[in-house]
Amino acid sequence: MASYDEAQFDRMRQEAIARAREMQRRAQIPINFGGEHRSESTPPPPPPAPEPPANTQQQGGIGGILSSILGHDTKIDEEKALIGMLIYILYKNGADVKLMLALGYLLL
Repeated sequence: MASYDEAQFDRMRQEAIARAREMQRRAQIPINFGGEHRSESTPPPPPPAPEPPANTQQQGGIGGILSSILGHDTKIDEEKALIGMLIYILYKNGADVKLMLALGYLLL
């Protein structure tokens, strides 16, 4: 691995900053190097749009699949369904009983 002295490291840093400024100039993106604050004429970026509220009647993913199989009144969250399927897969592959019991404990 190459070792650089302080002068070479500073020169490489300045070259990298110059390349970044050139790329941003070509893309016409305002830059902010050296801790400079934005001017008052530059508006701040708009806040992200709020997420729509989740539909509580419809479950998606694993919990939704199991709810459709077992009936609509059964409420199973995705984490418990995933652990249950993991226990089943481990059982079919002859896994350690202690591991399956530990995972079963997580379902309580």
